[in-house]
Amino acid sequence: MKRIHSYVLAELVLPFFMSLGLLSFLLLMKQVLALVDLVLKNGVPVATVLELIVDVMPATFAITVPMSLLVAVLLALGRLASDLELVALRAGGVSLARLYPPLLGLGLAFSFGMVAFNETLLPNANESYKVLLYEVLRQRSDVALQEKAWVKDFEGLVVYVEARDPQTHELSGLTILRPAQAGQPLQWIRARHGRLVSDPSGYHLYLDLFDGNMQSLGGKQGEDYTSVDFQSSRMDLDIEGVLSQMQDKDRQPQEMSMAEIWSQAGAMPPGDPRRPHFLTEMHKKAAIPFACLFFLLCGLPLGTLTRKGGRMMGFTLALGLIFVYYLLLSLGQTYGDDGRLWPWLAMWMPNLAMGLIALAAGRSAFRGSGIFAFSRG
Repeated sequence: MKRIHSYVLAELVLPFFMSLGLLSFLLLMKQVLALVDLVLKNGVPVATVLELIVDVMPATFAITVPMSLLVAVLLALGRLASDLELVALRAGGVSLARLYPPLLGLGLAFSFGMVAFNETLLPNANESYKVLLYEVLRQRSDVALQEKAWVKDFEGLVVYVEARDPQTHELSGLTILRPAQAGQPLQWIRARHGRLVSDPSGYHLYLDLFDGNMQSLGGKQGEDYTSVDFQSSRMDLDIEGVLSQMQDKDRQPQEMSMAEIWSQAGAMPPGDPRRPHFLTEMHKKAAIPFACLFFLLCGLPLGTLTRKGGRMMGFTLALGLIFVYYLLLSLGQTYGDDGRLWPWLAMWMPNLAMGLIALAAGRSAFRGSGIFAFSRG
C-alpha cells in the first residue's frame, strides 16, 4: 500500500505547483503591473521590484494553497479514473477508502503548516514589504521634485519647484496648488525655501516650507478669501493613497497573531462593535488554512467520479467548489463582523459546507450511484 499511496501523492505534485503558480500570478497581476510601473516611470531598480514581489507573494498563499490542492487532487484523481487505473486498483482489492489516509495526512499537514505560516512568516513578509515600499516611495518623491516642472505625483497636490540644490537637495521658489475638495477650500501656497523630510518610523513623507504665504479661496461664489504668511509649515505628502494606508497606527487584526487578537478582544467590553470583527478575524486565521483538509476530502471522491470529461471536468468542479467556498466565506465575514452570526460559525461555515459535499460525493463514489452518477462512464 505504501507504493500505491506514494504513487497517488506523486500524481498531485505537478498539478499542485502549476495551479499554485497560475493562481498566484492571477492574484498578483494588479500589484505586479503597479510595481513594473515604478521601473518604467521612476527608474526603480528591477532587483528592488523583484524583492517587493517576493515580499507580497506570501499574502496570496493563504488563498492559493487550498485552491491549488483542490485543483491538484481533482486533476490527479480524474486522470487516474479516466485511464482506468482506479478500476485496476479496485480489481486488485484496493478500495477507495484505502486512498483516504495519505490525502487525510497531507491535508492535515498543509492545514497546520498554513496556520504556522500565517502566524509567523506572513507578518514578517508584510512588514518587510511596507518598509521597502516606503523607501521606494521616498526615493520616487525625491526624484519627482525636479526643477521647473509641475509635479502631480502627490495625492491632492500640484507642486512646482523653481530651483533645487544638487548637493543639499534644498528646494527654492516653491508653488503648491491644492484643489478644492469636500470641506477644504482651494489653496495657493508659495514659499521661498523647502525640503523633503522622511519619517520611516511612521511611514510619513513631509514637505517642510519656509518663509511663505498661503491663500485660500472658499465659499459658493469664492467670497471667502484669506491670506496668511508663515515662517514655517509642514505638509504631509502621499502618493496614490499608499502612504495613508501604511500610516494607520492602530494595528488591524489581519496584522496580529491569533493570541494577540484574543487578547485584544478580551480587553474590549461586551458591547464594543469591534469585538465581533476581531473574533471573526481570529477564527478566519484558522478556518482558511483548514480549507486545505476539507478541499482534499471533497476532491478525492469527486475526482473518482469524473471519468467522462477527464481533466476538464475536474477543473470545472474545482472552479465551482472554489466559488461556493469563497462566496460562503464572504457572507460569513459580513454576518460575523455585524454580529449576526457567531464568529466561529461565520468562518467555519464554508468548511462545514465542504464537509457535507465530501460526504455526499463519498457516498456516491462508494455506492456507484447518486447525485454524481451522471459523470461516470
